[in-house]
Amino acid sequence: MTDAMHMENMDSEGKKTKSTSEALKMEGQNICDQNQTNNIKEVIRVKSVAEYLEAVDIIFTTLCNINQGSNCQLWYRGHAQESFDLLPTITRKRNGLQLNPLFETAFLSKFKSSAIAYVEKLPKFPLNDDVNAYWNWLFILRHYGLPARILDWSRDALTGLFFATNPEDPSLTPGVDAAVWLLNPVKLNESFSFHSFLKPGYIPSVEEPSFNLFFGPESDILNTLKPAAAIGPLNTTRIVAQRGTFTVFPRVKALLALNKFEDSDKYLTKIIIDHESIDKIQTQLRHYGITRLALYPDMESIASEVFQEVIDEGINTTEID
Repeated sequence: MTDAMHMENMDSEGKKTKSTSEALKMEGQNICDQNQTNNIKEVIRVKSVAEYLEAVDIIFTTLCNINQGSNCQLWYRGHAQESFDLLPTITRKRNGLQLNPLFETAFLSKFKSSAIAYVEKLPKFPLNDDVNAYWNWLFILRHYGLPARILDWSRDALTGLFFATNPEDPSLTPGVDAAVWLLNPVKLNESFSFHSFLKPGYIPSVEEPSFNLFFGPESDILNTLKPAAAIGPLNTTRIVAQRGTFTVFPRVKALLALNKFEDSDKYLTKIIIDHESIDKIQTQLRHYGITRLALYPDMESIASEVFQEVIDEGINTTEID
């Protein structure tokens, strides 16, 4: 972010006007009053891709500390409604039944027994009965829509914006603002000590033994409610295309949303997406190549994009017999 973004501008009469950065921050302060249930200090509201990217730059200065320097990275997660909490799908109600992470064993065992006949079609063959196979099965289970204690994030800011404004998301509601959550995964993981020889904040793979002491199928440490940032198996083309990363929640019955922890303002904030600008933002994202096909590289997406291209091109068939 350049110094010019912080400078005051002059209008046609030579009077000082606020920069885009200052205007975004002021609007964010008004929204903060409506978000008292979260422990988030600063929220910014945007109406275009350009404003969104500028907001990301502003948030880098607040969520990244000096020790991280230029190595600081943020993760992004889009929500179709800004009021949605950061909880995994296994905490939601399905068909009148309230789910919780203890349902995982039943989901996983039934899925494995039914899916094994189709294992040759899976992106990776998780046939061994060890902790690595457990995580591969769990991520495949989530990939195909079953509830899990995994929350998806992306390293890519525009991917997060795509999912916040995705017109195919049934949760997208006219008149309701969307949101992109931004997470500093290193700061989140400072709550854990996965390796004594590494600084707090290390982001482990889900297959590492120390990670499994907290979050594995036979967790030995059961006194934590906080999730941890982790790298999952890259076992689908979607995870690779979306630059997917994850927060994994513990296997306890009652989970607390990530945005409800008292220290969440140290590692978490969100950008509000103005509901009247969602269609415009989706159009801008298409201009930049952020499309469903780019993030879901499969035959269904190819067919959908080809269909839309033909419709948009408006092929004239009136003179064809």
